[in-house]
Amino acid sequence: MKGIFGWLKSHLVMVVSTAVIVISLPLGYVFSSKWNADIRDTQESRVSKAYNKIKSAKVTYVIPSLLPDEPAWSESLPPNPRLTEFVQQERERRLSQASEVVTTVLAFNQDGHELLMPQLLPEPADPRQETRLKYEFLAKMAGDRATNVPTIYEGMLRSIGAGEAPDLVKLAATIQDVRDRETERMLAESGTGSISPEQQEQLRKLLADRRLAEAQRRAKEVSVYMTLDAFDAQAFGEKTSQIPPPDKGDRVATDVPTLSEAFAWNFDYWVVSDLLRAIDTANTDAGGTRANVENALVKRVEQLGVEALPLTVETAKEVERNGFGEVIEDNSAVIQGTGIDPSASVTRRVSSSDYDVVRARMTLVVDASRLPRLFKAFAETNLITVLDMDVSEVDLWDDLRQGYYYGNAPVLRVSFELETVWLRDWTAPMMPRSVREALGVMDDESENGDG
Repeated sequence: MKGIFGWLKSHLVMVVSTAVIVISLPLGYVFSSKWNADIRDTQESRVSKAYNKIKSAKVTYVIPSLLPDEPAWSESLPPNPRLTEFVQQERERRLSQASEVVTTVLAFNQDGHELLMPQLLPEPADPRQETRLKYEFLAKMAGDRATNVPTIYEGMLRSIGAGEAPDLVKLAATIQDVRDRETERMLAESGTGSISPEQQEQLRKLLADRRLAEAQRRAKEVSVYMTLDAFDAQAFGEKTSQIPPPDKGDRVATDVPTLSEAFAWNFDYWVVSDLLRAIDTANTDAGGTRANVENALVKRVEQLGVEALPLTVETAKEVERNGFGEVIEDNSAVIQGTGIDPSASVTRRVSSSDYDVVRARMTLVVDASRLPRLFKAFAETNLITVLDMDVSEVDLWDDLRQGYYYGNAPVLRVSFELETVWLRDWTAPMMPRSVREALGVMDDESENGDG
């Protein structure tokens, strides 16, 4: 025994190490098992949480709408590569369509509308010639009595086949001549020195037929009855454009036209040309043949008035307060900056930074059975909307006494209030600086001057 204890003492380090090893093995197993369990539980918990997050994850897919009344499609769904690809392609397709629509609408709105004197507007090409160019443009738009130059609007009326009814003075002279000749013949035939009641009735019918024949002859020569007298300078009170503008003889000698006036004349011409083009479209068949008054849809333009652009600072401020501009101070119904005012009209449109809204009023005599075609003609011509329409009867005999013959179709007298829209993407670069300032157009839209 002493030998064993002696050996242990002499090998104490080795004995202790061996004991530690022997004891640590079962203890290590016990502790390692517990650590493994803890680590496994922790990792399983983390993995479970991550899996639950992935399992419950959703992506909100959105396809935007292109039209105001079209709802956008939106739905939250689990991530799906194929659905993600489809939505992305659909969004790109719709954005491309929107871009194409904008381009098409701009081209449609601008079609046929050019500056009538580009050497003057939006700024004179040669400032030294500015005054001369302004008076030349005035003569073009208003005409010039002194030099017998007709207004450009006369050419516009001719371009749609418009003309006046038979001249009443000439018609009266013709009727009187027929009356005299027939009276003389009847007196010679009667041999009594007087005309019998039967002859008087014959003469009355003859003169009525002759008057009708003269009116029918003229109705075959023109497509629509209209003269410059149809332009109404009071359709919108003080805010009405005077068309044609006063010529040089009606202006103060020292009152040189401004570029703002010149642009307003050009703009009025655009509005009127669209309205008359629509009438001409309604009076022209699919083959391009223009009807005469007897067969036309629109037989007479009695009145036409156009609202003026607010091209003075004072007028522009007033219109802003009334809902025409972007800055609305005391009209809470206007949705600021959007060009929308629920109280403005059935369309709710008012002028904004994107477009100008200009109203027009017309009174027409039309074929009652084809009135819907006129609505279509307005839409085919430009961004024109019918806001209101009043219908009344036509006194055919009274109009016939004035020389107006409308044919055999039933006719109505219709008063329209119309809305025209003008996109600033193409009008702004044509505006002089003073016009842009009055309308609140941003300076970076154009850098033209005024004089």
